[in-house]
Amino acid sequence: MESVLKDRVAIVTGAGRGIGRVIALAFARQGASLYLAARTKSELNETAEACIKVGGNAHAVVTDIAARD
Repeated sequence: MESVLKDRVAIVTGAGRGIGRVIALAFARQGASLYLAARTKSELNETAEACIKVGGNAHAVVTDIAARD
């Protein structure tokens, strides 16, 4: 069965923990390419590594989307 997210790109904010992390992992299991955003580098990198292990392609971007700069 082919995934509906294969060859799709998703941006997940708050991906370092909680619901954002769960969503990122679920998308990764479906083969999505992910851009993960969060403020905490260590948590974000852990999520990115976990996403890659389950079949996704993940890029970590340390950022605060609430900050206008």
